[in-house]
Amino acid sequence: MGVRMSRNSRDEYLITMRSRYARQPSRGRRSRVIDEFCEVTGHERKYAIKLLSGRRGPKAPTRASKPPGRPPAYGAAEKEVLLAIWRDAEMPCGKRLVAMLVDWLPYYERRHGALPAATRERLLGVSAATTDRLLKESKVLHNPKRKLGVKNAAVRAAVPVRAANWDVQEPGWIEADTVALCGGSLADSFVWALCATDIHTGWTEARAIWNRGQENTLNALKAVENSLPFAMKGIDTDNGSEFLNWHVVTHYADAPVVVEQTRSRPYHKNDQAHVEQKNWTHVRQLMGYERYGYQALAEPINGLLAYWSLWKNFYHPTMRQVSRERENGKLHRRHEKRARTPWSRVIEIAHLNDPRLEALNALKNAMDPFEAKERIEGWLGWIHQLRAALDEAWNRGENVEAAAKAFGPCPWLRYAPPGTGAKPEEEPHETTEKERRAQVA
Repeated sequence: MGVRMSRNSRDEYLITMRSRYARQPSRGRRSRVIDEFCEVTGHERKYAIKLLSGRRGPKAPTRASKPPGRPPAYGAAEKEVLLAIWRDAEMPCGKRLVAMLVDWLPYYERRHGALPAATRERLLGVSAATTDRLLKESKVLHNPKRKLGVKNAAVRAAVPVRAANWDVQEPGWIEADTVALCGGSLADSFVWALCATDIHTGWTEARAIWNRGQENTLNALKAVENSLPFAMKGIDTDNGSEFLNWHVVTHYADAPVVVEQTRSRPYHKNDQAHVEQKNWTHVRQLMGYERYGYQALAEPINGLLAYWSLWKNFYHPTMRQVSRERENGKLHRRHEKRARTPWSRVIEIAHLNDPRLEALNALKNAMDPFEAKERIEGWLGWIHQLRAALDEAWNRGENVEAAAKAFGPCPWLRYAPPGTGAKPEEEPHETTEKERRAQVA
C-alpha cells in the first residue's frame, strides 16, 4: 500500500512521472514506471495507466497558444449588424438573410450611421453558413401548433380538380386559402385571413374578412386581384364553401379575361403546399393563434395584413424551387442558388408594362424596412389593446360596438396600401359659426 499524499503533492508527482513515462522506449520499462507510480500513490493499475497517458487527471501547465486554424474573419461589429437586421426582418434563415443585406444595409446605415468600408464589404460577402453560425446563440426552436381544418359543402361540378404539379413560366397563377383567427374554437363569429400567393414570383397578398361569407370572401379576392402587379390567369383553392360558390365562379367566368378556377383534391392539403407555407409566414407569424372575435377588429387587421404583405414582398427574399426529380425512389428538390424578393422577380419580367408597377415602385422607394417594422409592431399593439378593451366591455355586459367607437379609429390605417378599402383617421375639424347655426336650425 502506498504512502498517503496530499492532493497537490500527488498532482505534482503525476506531472513529473508523465514525462518519465512518455520517454520510455519499451513496454517493459513503461511497466516499471507504472509499478513505481502505483506503489507511491496507491492507485489501481488501470487507472494509473490512464493518469500517466494523460487521459485522466490534471493537465500539465502549458504556455498560452493561439487556437489552430485561421483567425476569425467576422467579429462583433458584423454580428451586431446581422443580429439587428435579422430581428427586424422576422428572423429569416441564413440564405434569405444574405439576399436581404443588399436592400437592408443602406437603411441600417441611415439609422445607425455609416459602417466602415471593410465591415460593409465583409457583410456583403458573408455566406449563409457564416450568418447561421454567428446568429446561432440568438436562435431558438419553435413548435408551431396544429393548423385547423375547415369543413366544406359547396357546388363542385363547376370547378375542375387540379391534381398536377405546377409548371408555369409566367406570373398570374395563384393559390388561395383562408386561415381561421379563432383561438382554437370555430364557434360563433370571428375574423378570417385570406392568403393568396403567385406560383412564379412568390408575390403574396393577405387580407382580413369577417365570418368568411361568400360575399366578403369575393370582395377580399377582388382586393387581392387589384393589388397584384400582374393580371390573374388562374386561381386554385381548396374545397371550402367560401371559394366554391356561384359568387366566385361567376366573377371569374365573366371577367374580361377569363380566369381559370380549379380546386385541390379533397383531403390532400399538399396540393396547395405553396399557400399553406405562406399561411404561416404571412398570417400566423404575425397574428398568432389568438381569437379575434369582434367585427371592429376586421378593418384594422385587414390594413395591417395588406401593409405586412407589401413589406414582405419588397424586403423578404424567398428561395424558389427550380426542379423536382425522383431518382431511385428518392425525391431531389433543387432551389435557386441565391434567394430573391418577389419584387425583384416581378421587375425582371420584361413584358409587364403595367401602371401598377410604377405605383409599387414609388411605394418601395418610400418604404424604410426598419420604420415599416416599427409601424407593424405599433399597429399590432393597437389591435391587441382594442381587443382587450372589447373583452372588458363584453365581460361587463356593455355594448361592444359602443366600446369600439369610444376607443377611437385606428391611427395606423393611414399607412395602409392603396386599394385595401381602409378608411384612414380623419384630421380634426373645427366647427365654423355657419355650421353651428345650421345645426341649431
